[in-house]
Amino acid sequence: MAFLSSTRQVFRSSSLLLLFYFVSSSRTWDPIKCSSGNTNCTITNFYGAFPDRSVCRVAEVVYPSTEEELISVVANATASRRKMKVATSTSHSVPKLVCPDGEDGLLISTKYLNRTLKIDGEAMTMTVESGVLLRQIINEATKAKLALVSTPYWWGLTIGGILGTGAHGSTWQGNGSAVHDFVVELRIVSPGGPEDGHVKVRTLNDGDTDFNAAKVSLGVLGVISQVTLKLQPLFKRSIEFKSMNDWDLGDRIANFGRKHEFADITWYPNQRMAVYRIDDRVPMNTSGDGLYDFTPFRSRSSVEVAIIRTKEELLESTGLSRESASLQKQVFLNSWMVPMV
Repeated sequence: MAFLSSTRQVFRSSSLLLLFYFVSSSRTWDPIKCSSGNTNCTITNFYGAFPDRSVCRVAEVVYPSTEEELISVVANATASRRKMKVATSTSHSVPKLVCPDGEDGLLISTKYLNRTLKIDGEAMTMTVESGVLLRQIINEATKAKLALVSTPYWWGLTIGGILGTGAHGSTWQGNGSAVHDFVVELRIVSPGGPEDGHVKVRTLNDGDTDFNAAKVSLGVLGVISQVTLKLQPLFKRSIEFKSMNDWDLGDRIANFGRKHEFADITWYPNQRMAVYRIDDRVPMNTSGDGLYDFTPFRSRSSVEVAIIRTKEELLESTGLSRESASLQKQVFLNSWMVPMV
């Protein structure tokens, strides 16, 4: 999808959650650190710390690069009754979903399961491995003049991680805002019994009872190896921001969500203001080829981030909670999986 350069002002916006915004700097950082080859390892998330500040240790990490290698890894770990969890190259999940129970566990990284396998222009589908980044999906689909309709705002996420955590964009229209609502088929590698060689490979689609569970499994049902997504013809999006007083915010939300396909609202309670993002699809022949340069995802130096954080901590320590809140707190009211009545 392309974006038109019709923005009046640039404000932050994200998903249907109360979030505390922090911006990380470099993307060269690796969430997995090992002291000896691929053994005696630790993993963290993109914040550099889990909510409980604990250290997640694992005995070993493996990096399968094909589905066959993944099958072998799961079979061997199952046969030896070893606990395992799936890790991604970006580790953008805040909670400890990635951490096996105990320090003898195994991490299976999808870092090298990163290929686009097939694009069917006629069926408007794309099949990718689970470690493929959203950025790659968007770029490859664009080459075929196709688009994934609803996506999270940050494109440095893997498709497997997006599905496993139920990540979403913002819309009440069509299939909805969740990426898993655009999955038409997936392959998942799960532990099996001795009669199965300790591993099962399932291909699931809309006709299967377990399909919905597998699409948003939190990583507990197996390792997704391949995903097939339903796409739509490429389109542009026109984005405009309007700032308004929040006195009637509750009355406006439903109508605003119905009216604009990719609408979202950023609420600033301390400023008694809401920023409405008027975001709709427009035809490809509409003039304008601007890119939506989302402010919170721009690169920032580590020094700048450290200075901001130091100021926040100083304000909190002196009891200036209102000023601190204005620096780091926002409420995001996005159209996420909300039934229309």
